Amino acid sequence: MQRRKISPRHNWQQIVTSQGLLWHGSESQPYWNESAFYEFTAKEVDELEAATNELDRMCIEAGQRVIDEKMYAKFGIPERAIPLIEESWEKEPPSLYGRFDLAYDGKQPPKLLEYNADTPTSLVETAVVQWYWLQDEFPKRDQFI
Repeated sequence: MQRRKISPRHNWQQIVTSQGLLWHGSESQPYWNESAFYEFTAKEVDELEAATNELDRMCIEAGQRVIDEKMYAKFGIPERAIPLIEESWEKEPPSLYGRFDLAYDGKQPPKLLEYNADTPTSLVETAVVQWYWLQDEFPKRDQFI
């Protein structure tokens, strides 16, 4: 894994705002940062994919346990939400939507820092803004090469 420095795109704030990432930091601390990116080897990508698949499996198991054991109150889930949760869980293959924040140095196995399943920006960040950044900066590459 290599950290690569790069110059941010001209007018990057306006670009990411137009793509839906409306909050990209404060004056004192950026949230979206275009001054560097990380480049991974195929082996590192495989290791991260295996780790996130395992974490996802564990989260699905935990969600199933909450439903099976009716642990809603323990998690502060209101009564009115329970039927919707159970219907959604049974209607589709069980899934959770979120982003795993990992610590990873390419030498040790990835470690979970937190699971962000409560932020609406994850999809915009990862599926839209990062993709267009890649297309603007490296149009002949994709995220896995």
